Amino acid sequence: MASAPSSTLIDILSADSHEAEHVPGAVNLCVYETAFIDKVKAAFPDTATALTVCGYCDSTKEAEVAVDRLKEAGYTNVSVMPGGLEKWKADGGTPEGKGDECASSDGKLAVDTEASFIHWTGRNLFNFHSGSLKLAGGTVEIRDGKLVAGEFRIDMDSLACTDLADTKMNRMLVDHLRSDDFFDVADHPVATFTVVSSSRIEGVTEGLPNHRVGGSLTLRGKTMPVTFDALVARKDDGSHVAQAMVDFDRTQWGSIYGSGRFFSRLGQHVVNDVIHLHLKVATVAG
Repeated sequence: MASAPSSTLIDILSADSHEAEHVPGAVNLCVYETAFIDKVKAAFPDTATALTVCGYCDSTKEAEVAVDRLKEAGYTNVSVMPGGLEKWKADGGTPEGKGDECASSDGKLAVDTEASFIHWTGRNLFNFHSGSLKLAGGTVEIRDGKLVAGEFRIDMDSLACTDLADTKMNRMLVDHLRSDDFFDVADHPVATFTVVSSSRIEGVTEGLPNHRVGGSLTLRGKTMPVTFDALVARKDDGSHVAQAMVDFDRTQWGSIYGSGRFFSRLGQHVVNDVIHLHLKVATVAG
């Protein structure tokens, strides 16, 4: 900051980043928020005010974006703190903040069934249907911020269709899915998934799956392996959320209705073997 001693330093990273660590005296106005410019104008109404923006490092774009937006808003004296927070720390700077507190939420955590869900999509030759399932309960174990174990119970009796507005058609489809043609809910009202292995995917950027999960799914009384990638993240309150997109072949669990692998000349009665799932599993706060 020697080149601009009278400049106001703006930490443009997120609020949680600022809370964890920031350059002493920096004002936190997050460039990722849609209200970024409105907040800058409220704090610094004079567009001639000298402002210096501090991003994380030179290899990411937040400082460049902040400067462009500030100049578009009419600010005429805007500069960038070279190297951002990363270089400042490497040069010996001591940040203010609470630091990384992720380890405090390690341990076995109960699943929050209200905040968790399973969304499913099934397809045939000409159409698709979508719906939902609920978790009946479960636990996950987190160690050093990494998913290491988990057990989940799926309430098959909660199976619902969400895309058919016609009540009669909706009921017919749900009854069909609940029957032995598909998931045999009467005899197998609970499905289970157990995490057998979990490894961190190194080198991925935020927003991409960061864990590779292997486990066993018991459905219709049959247990088969399932592997998928998941994004596991910690919230500020110590709870965790994992999300994943999973495609699984229903016929491996004995659901063969309408499958071209087992029947011939199905015509319009073909049903795709693969079902797509969007999973979200949330835990209670640690």
